[in-house]
Parts: sequence; structure tokens; C-alpha cells
Amino acid sequence: MKATNIKNLFVLLVILFSCSVLGQVVLKKHLTEADYQLWSTIEMKEVSAKGGWVSYHLAYESKNDTLFVRNKTATKTYSFPKGYEGRFANDSWFKCMLPDKVFTIVNLKNGSTRVIKNVKQSAFSSDGLTLITLSDLNQLSIGPINGSVVNKIEDVAEFSLNPSGTALVYTIDKEISSLNYCLFDGGKVQVQSLASDAEASFNNIIWQGEGNAFAFVKSYKDSLDVRNTKNLYLYRFKDSKLYGFDANTVSDFAKGSSILPPLWTRFIISEDGKRVFFFISETAKSNAEKPIVQVWNGNDSWTYSQVQKEGRLDIAPKCAVWFPDSGQFRLLTTTSQPKIMLSGDQQYAITYNPTVQKPQFDFHNKIDWYVTNLNTGKQTLFLQDKSCIMGDVTSSYGGKFITYRSDSHWWVYELATGRHINVSAGIFQKIYDVSNDRAGHHAYGIAGWTADDSCILIYDEYDLWSVNLKNLKTERLTKGREQQIVFRLAKALGQNDRLMNFDGFIFPKINLEAGIYLKADGKITRQSGYYRWKGVEDPLVFADKSITEFGFSKDCETLYYKVEDYNTAPAIMTISKRSATPTMVFNSNPQQVAYHWGNSKLISYTNSKNKQLQGALYYPADYDSSKKYPMVVYIYEKLSQHLHNYVNPSLYNGGGANISNLTAQGYFVLYPDISYEMGHVGSSATDCVVSATKAVIQMGLVHADKIALTGHSFGGYEVSYIATQTPIFATIIVGAGVTDLISSYFSIGWNNGRPEIWRYEYDMWRMGKSFYEDMDGYLRNSPIMHAQKISAPILIWTGELDLQVHYHQSIAFYNALRRLGKKEIMLIYPENRHVLTQGRGQIDFTHKYEQWLATFLKDAQPSEWIKKGIE
Repeated sequence: MKATNIKNLFVLLVILFSCSVLGQVVLKKHLTEADYQLWSTIEMKEVSAKGGWVSYHLAYESKNDTLFVRNKTATKTYSFPKGYEGRFANDSWFKCMLPDKVFTIVNLKNGSTRVIKNVKQSAFSSDGLTLITLSDLNQLSIGPINGSVVNKIEDVAEFSLNPSGTALVYTIDKEISSLNYCLFDGGKVQVQSLASDAEASFNNIIWQGEGNAFAFVKSYKDSLDVRNTKNLYLYRFKDSKLYGFDANTVSDFAKGSSILPPLWTRFIISEDGKRVFFFISETAKSNAEKPIVQVWNGNDSWTYSQVQKEGRLDIAPKCAVWFPDSGQFRLLTTTSQPKIMLSGDQQYAITYNPTVQKPQFDFHNKIDWYVTNLNTGKQTLFLQDKSCIMGDVTSSYGGKFITYRSDSHWWVYELATGRHINVSAGIFQKIYDVSNDRAGHHAYGIAGWTADDSCILIYDEYDLWSVNLKNLKTERLTKGREQQIVFRLAKALGQNDRLMNFDGFIFPKINLEAGIYLKADGKITRQSGYYRWKGVEDPLVFADKSITEFGFSKDCETLYYKVEDYNTAPAIMTISKRSATPTMVFNSNPQQVAYHWGNSKLISYTNSKNKQLQGALYYPADYDSSKKYPMVVYIYEKLSQHLHNYVNPSLYNGGGANISNLTAQGYFVLYPDISYEMGHVGSSATDCVVSATKAVIQMGLVHADKIALTGHSFGGYEVSYIATQTPIFATIIVGAGVTDLISSYFSIGWNNGRPEIWRYEYDMWRMGKSFYEDMDGYLRNSPIMHAQKISAPILIWTGELDLQVHYHQSIAFYNALRRLGKKEIMLIYPENRHVLTQGRGQIDFTHKYEQWLATFLKDAQPSEWIKKGIE
């Protein structure tokens, strides 16, 4: 045999052997309950300053969670079992906390690790050269991050790092308490004592946004001292001066009141350092005894129960402002105007009262809005009878305007002139959601402001618009409508799209010249991804996947994102600003390749009104096109947007259908979209769901007589109603749903204390009228009124402690079906709420849910509990 022929034979044998081995590798097995524990959920946590590293967290049902750090080339990985509070110091160090207050820090360059026990607080300087830790024994350690030299300070009560990470303030609490300032200088430490006191301690330190000043409260050690928590101080660095305020000398400051800690940003220093905002509480009023009798007045704006849940506004903490330079003090909120926001420059206070002198039936009342000039004290009523929906009334970032929505437009109130200006008149597309089929349309929202409040950035259905507030010139910045892509401002990991502002918020300042990132979602295609924008949108990544969790830092060239599909486990990908080729950093759940797995498909269908709708259809694992399968239809308004979501198989299910469990067990699963008509919520749901189900039947994929309908909460209502209208479903599973609209309409939502009327007249039940205006409509849409028409066996389940939909709604339906002699079983889970939260209950529910489906969709031998309940 010639050498070449021998060589070719050898190659052929290698190929055949490789195929055989590969064939063994790709042989797949069926998923079982015992395998569920292998799955984890991934969450990206943080990206290092230059983008060289990313941290992410894997959570397991076994609770053996782990925090990981990996470099962008996926060549180095560090793991921290049960780690939390991870932070990078540039691209060189990473720290985190471990159980039992164990602090660990790793050198990312050489892998060396330090461990410090009994740490309750830690921080890095911004230059990454200094490490700060505070121990359980109140020992503060400050020094170079490598640990070679450490400054140890005893009896430290607390420390607070400034916003720029260049210095901190710490307090010593012993016989003589002291307040100290520590500056970091390239790994060196400079300490300066600012104040001391033998009778008081210093606490509740807060910084001005740029770190140019800080404030704190002085608390006297004798709890009986009348001065206790009534002394406020400000230190400004530009004049190296400590300013003090003694509330005991102020007549407006109630005798039994105190300054509250800075929780939830309720303590602010103005950007110019000239005003300090804080809240005071009247202790005596707050500790009032419980009444002998509850008085529910018919003309109260809020019901008694709502007041108990949301708090009495007449004794709510009051917001005050102190002017350190003049020593002036002013209360900004009152009993009649208890809620507050500040203008962006903290020169004005916007106050309002969410209650009005008439009973409230919508979730948000229409109220009056006031603005107060903090320098003059002059108050102006600038808006009347406008909604208090969060986001519909906000201040501009720079403080020149207050923006609000009225008459389907965005308006601004110019604080300097008192003018009201329509700023969206030049936007020819609607700025509110016209497709919203509830009563009233929600605005698409505001993205933010450019520097000096020169422009406001507004969303329409697809695009981002810029409106110049000097000449009202309008410009559409993106071209999403032409591509049917929804563009929204993308935020980095851990950032929010708005800034808290006491009882409201402010949209951020945006630098368009530097360029921005955009989140992109295909309206029809269900594609998703991210774009870069600098004058025109440029795709970074956009695909038929679910792409989320965009990670980047200010100066990094490397960007990270998470990508997944229903049949593809989530992975962390990285992409460069200069390159369009993504690379994988980490792929979760690699064990999935060993199992049969389903896939998802976007389907289209039309309802009887000829409206085009979509649904997500999930195929069984190990699908065989020559067979037909049973199907589970799960409903809740619109669900097709979940098409690409990866779902871990699990026994711990709180109420929804676990798609991966079901597809592994040989079911199709359908998530259809539902479109509603006002006043016809039940028939609308029936129309759309039946239309979607028939569309799948016509595809020849499923057994027409082996289809289940299931839903939870509002979906539970829809399921119970649809069961009375059609025999197309072989069985029904109703989870924590409203079944009697009339009794629910007149009930209280015990999670918030509000009457449920708003849900029916204005929200998801879409009645648009009161019960007394449309009694026939409420009766027509109430499942319990048509229970005699039900032919399919029904499983009802709920939590006994459900405060969202009272479990009496399930009991009423159970009693109606029982009186009618229908096949039914009800499961009530004690110690569980609207969504099942107790592990044992979740496991039991998953088993019973799946056993019920197998009985009626697969003709399986019924479990004993089913036999006993319906035979």
C-alpha cells in the first residue's frame, strides 16, 4: 500500500473514531427532578474601571451561591463561595465579604489573597491605593492596599467615604468623642481633627454631592438631655469652617422632636453647600396609643385601612432646611402639604398632598402642586388638579424648570418667569402609550436633560427626541420607528434611570456630545441588544436573543452584556467599542448540553376583531415532528416578550408555569398576548386566548383535546372566566384569582389598605365605570356568575396569607363549583402569600400541578389526592 493511501486511511479512521466519540458525547438524556439542583441563576455585578475584569454571581437552589471574578479573556478566574458586596480597585484588586464577617481581598495580577476577620465595613480609595476596614471591635485600619503599612485607630464608631473616594470622615466615640478628617494621598494618609466633645457623639455623616462639604448630627450621651439629636453641623472645606445649628433655640422645632437619621437619602446638602435639608420627627405623636374604636369616615380621601398602611400624614416627619451662613431655619412641609421634592439646584421646594378633601377611587388622585422659593419663602400654586403619578411631575436636573404632563403633552413650568410652556408640541408622534387598553394612557417618559437644562430628552413609542428649551426646536435623535425598534437610554450595571429626590425623583443629566448607549428592543421581531449613539445609532449587538445587563465603566473600552435564549443558557459576553466581534467570558449551566431541551418560536394570530397578535410557543424537549403533543396555555395579559428568556427547571415554583419542567415532560407551552376592550375584559381574554390556541391546533402540533389553561393572579381571573365560556380546554388551573368581581370591587386590598375600586374602574379590569353605572357589565365579566357553564375539571390554588387577592375569592369559586357538582379540588397553602414563598409549599405545588396535568392531558393514572377529590 502506498504511503499516501496509508496516510489517507489513517485520517479516515481518526475521523470515524472522532465521530463515534462525539456521538457518545452528544447523546442526550431526559431531564429529571434530581437534575434540577445542577442549575444556577447568573447575575452580572460589576465591571472594573478599565474593563479588564467582570464580577458575577451564581445562585443555586441549594444556597451554595458563589461570587466570581473573571478577566475579559476568560483565562483567569477567582471564586468566593457565598461572597457578597464585591468591589474592584481599578483593575488590580478585588474585595468582598464572606460569611461571618470575613473580609477578603485578592491581587488580580498575581492571585495573592489577604483575609481579615470580623470586618463590618470596608472601602477603597478611588485611586485604588488605599484600603479602609472597620472591625467589630471598632478598630479602623487605613493604609496601602497591599497591607504593608496600616494605620490603626481605636474606638471608631463609623466612617464615611466622600463621593470621589479621595478622603473620609470618621468618628471616635469614647470619654471624649471626636470627629476626624482623613485625606488619601497616593497611598499616604493625612489625618486632621475637626471637633471633639466630652458630652456628645458624632453620627449620621452625609456628604455633599461633589464632596465639598459634609454634615452630621451631634447626639448627647445623656438620653435625658433635651439637646439630644437636635444639633446639626456642616463642615465646608472651601472655608475650613464648622457651622452649627441648635434646634432647641428654634420655636418652630417641636419640643418632643428630633432630627432623623439620613435613611433613603432623606438628608441632603445643596450642591453649593449653602443649604442642608433634613427631616424631623415628633416622637410624642408617633407613639400615640391605639384607638379604642376605628372611625371610617365616608368623606375621607383615604380609608382608615390605607392610612394605617401608608402612614398618617398629619404626624409624618417634616422636612426642614437650614441655611448655615445666616443661621436661618424653615419648615418646608406641613400637615396640609406633607410631601416634597426639591428643584435640581435645591433653590426651590415642590410640595403637595396626595390626599384631597374628597374620597379617592383612582390609585393616584389629582391634586394641587405648590412651589416655594427657599430664599424668600414665597409659595406659589403652579399646578391644579394634576395627577401625582411618580414621573409625571419632576424637576429638571439643573433646577430651571418643573416638568409635568397635561393634555397629552409634556409641559414645563419655568421657575424664573412663572411661564407654562408646551415642550412636546413639536413632537408629531404621541408621547403616551396609545396601545394601553386600560383607562388613561401612560407617558413613555423622559430620558433626562442636557447641561444647564438647555434641552429636555423625551421618549415616544420608538424614539428619543431632544427639545431645545430656548427656542423649542425639536429633533428626533434616533430612527427606531422606521426599523420597528424601541430605543431607550441604557444604564450601566448598578445605575438607575432616575435619581431619588425625597418623595419624587429627577431624571439625570446626559452628555450627548460624548455619546450615549441605547437599549434596543424589536417591537415585532422580539430581537434585543444595545446600540452606541453619537449623532446616529450604531449597533453594538442586536440579535434574536434576550440581551440584558449592560456592563461598562466611564473609561473602559470593553463592554459586557448577558445573552440568553430559551434553549441557550445565559452567557456573559464582551465586546470592544472598536470591534463588532463579541467573545464569550462565561457560559452558565454547561450541563444543559447533556439533556434534551425545547426551543421557542414566535407565532402570530388574529382574534375575532381581526387584530394581529403574537405569542411565544415553546416546543417539547426531544420534539418529534411526526407526533402530536399535549399543550399547556399560560396567560397573563401580554407574555410574548418572554420568548427568549431562559428558564431554570425547578421544584421551587411560586405559582407560574415552569416552562422548562413542562417541555421536559413532553408538553408544548403557549404564552399568548391578549388585547382588551373597555368593559369587556372577560370576553376579550376569551377571544384572544381561544384564537391563539386554535392557531396552534391548526399548525398540527398538538392534540386538540389535550390542552390545559392555567394562570395566576389576574391570569387566574382570566382563566376562571374563560373556563365558563368555552369547552376547548381539557382542564383548568386557577391560581389566586378574582372570581367574583362584585365582592372584590367592594373589598380592600390588604397589602396597601386601598379599596379595590381603582383596579376595576381604571386599571387591569378595564371596566371604565363604577359598578352602579354598569351593573350588567360587572355581572357579565364575573366568572362566578357563569360557573354553571364549566365542563372541565378545575384545580384551584391560593395562599392563605394572600394580601393581594384574598383567598376568600378562591373559596367562593370553590363553593360555587361544589354546589354545582363540578369536578374540582382547591389547594390552600398556609403561611404563603400571593406567590408561594415557603419551600415546602412550592415543592408540593409543583408536584400537584404537574400530576394534575399528567392526569388530564396524558391519561396518567391519577394520584391518590386527585382520585379522592374528584371521583
